[in-house]
Amino acid sequence: MTGLEAISHYNGWAQAVAGILIVMAGLSGLSFAISQLHKVAALLEGRNKTAKTGETVLVPEVETISEPPAHDLEKTIGAYEELVRRLGTPFQLSELYRLCQEQGFTHPYMSIKALQEAGVLKPLGDGVFTWQA
Repeated sequence: MTGLEAISHYNGWAQAVAGILIVMAGLSGLSFAISQLHKVAALLEGRNKTAKTGETVLVPEVETISEPPAHDLEKTIGAYEELVRRLGTPFQLSELYRLCQEQGFTHPYMSIKALQEAGVLKPLGDGVFTWQA
């Protein structure tokens, strides 16, 4: 007995299908695990931040600011002035970007660049800025 007849006689087709299913299940599990690594990293990063400071971080209830139109510098200054007031001066630019994302601003890079060009945001070096309205 040789060839396809031997494969059928010894359940070769069922073994091949079972092997394919096992490999696909393993690869699917691996891809799911990889896709969730960002959540694990964020969880560990959050724990490290509070562990480094040793403090309990309380998030205050804050009012949501609506994003100003990109072409109106005065409204942009008003909206970002409130965000900077929450941060205090001097502040890290990365913290301002984080606040903008929390507020749902769609284009904070463009607005912050306009504020720098207008001389409202002054760099102090090493990503630290001050506000001069």
